[in-house]
Amino acid sequence: MNNFKCPKCFEGFKFKSLLKRHLKSVRCFSTDEYIEDYINKKYNKKVNTTTTNTDNTTNNTNNTTDTIDTTTTNTDNTTNNNTATTTATTDTTTTNTTTNNNELNLYICDKCNNSYKYKTSLNKHKRKSKCYNNNTNTNTNSNTNNITNNIINSNNNNNNTNIVNNINIQYINPFGFEDVRSIPMTKMKEILISGTEAGLHIIKAIYDKIENKNFYKPNMSRPEIACLNEELKLTVYKSKEFADALFDRCIVLLHHMLYLCKNEFSNMNIKYIYENIEHIETTMRTEIYDKKLKNIIESEFLNNNLDNKDRIKNFIKIIKEDNTIKDNSLIQIQNNIDLKNKQNEEYTKILTMNKLNQLFGDPRDILGLKKNEIILNLRISRFEESIFYNFWIDRLNTIKNYVIENKSKIGDIINIKQEETKIMKMLELIKKRVELRRCGNDYIDLNLNDEFRLNDIKN
Repeated sequence: MNNFKCPKCFEGFKFKSLLKRHLKSVRCFSTDEYIEDYINKKYNKKVNTTTTNTDNTTNNTNNTTDTIDTTTTNTDNTTNNNTATTTATTDTTTTNTTTNNNELNLYICDKCNNSYKYKTSLNKHKRKSKCYNNNTNTNTNSNTNNITNNIINSNNNNNNTNIVNNINIQYINPFGFEDVRSIPMTKMKEILISGTEAGLHIIKAIYDKIENKNFYKPNMSRPEIACLNEELKLTVYKSKEFADALFDRCIVLLHHMLYLCKNEFSNMNIKYIYENIEHIETTMRTEIYDKKLKNIIESEFLNNNLDNKDRIKNFIKIIKEDNTIKDNSLIQIQNNIDLKNKQNEEYTKILTMNKLNQLFGDPRDILGLKKNEIILNLRISRFEESIFYNFWIDRLNTIKNYVIENKSKIGDIINIKQEETKIMKMLELIKKRVELRRCGNDYIDLNLNDEFRLNDIKN
């Protein structure tokens, strides 16, 4: 017979030692002080044997009468004794239950008196149990008030909104459509300037919000992960595919934040932030996943998987029944698409090759006017001291200064690095050509493509 019951999950155990071991497990973990205090109060006191005495009433009338007399007022017959015993036992049980619930801070359902350790468990019971489903349509406001009152009694105002949202969530952002505009501007700036940790910070800032908890594991023992997609249906990923998609999403979110914060940073800082995001994307994918992102995902499944699963399934069910909620969800998705389009427009450069040539002259014509002088100079000078090399270095610095010192689009700011890389590669190729032909009379070809060539201009 399982006489020893866990106060948290109510599982019964035959021996006290097994109960202690259970309370030290991950499932119902408790401190040593709590375990000792609970067992001492619950089981180390002398147990009332009223039930046993009652079972033996027929054969031991005198013993039963004596036992009952210690609990209730003396009576004249066995029937009255049994009634008194039952009443005493019930009162004792009710008193003990109330005392234990108060000691363990359990949450009681006001409909069926079931007790729960966590408020989230009580809320789930209220959503799904028969005692609340019968009143769903007629007493929605009453249920909401009851839940709100339970929250107020907990004296934890920070969690009030989250608990209510868990129950009555009106919108969930599909995976890939999370909106960074829910993050305060100051927090965005902190994330953007946090260096290589920015990828992890953005994941925590976004997916800590209940409206962005858009994925769950259908089966904890399998690697599949279900996500809410833009069609407000479920898409299933393998674990590694999901991790890659989540990493890609964090890069996209960082770019969205950079666009929203563009007026908060100087052009030079925007350049550095963009280069940091590129560094994270190209070199840190495996490192971030192995060290931290994997733990974040597993922690989310361990702590919130069941709640996320219920919330997403309920949301999918609601939008099938309520066109208003579905329309609002589609509007939210479109708003996120609009943000992405605006960011892409900001990332488009306007300083094209033709525009730069209008501002600073066409290098094909400038160098073409003194082509013979440049070739001779390349034969007799170190390449890094030649007219050709210094012309391109000066032009690159001129473009940098113009973009940094003027109000420029992010596309032109980030294009500085690309322009620099392109010019330096061209100079490397020309240097190799010059070194191969410097000692002879062979012609040095300075033309690479339409952008890097010398026009033949007759004086």
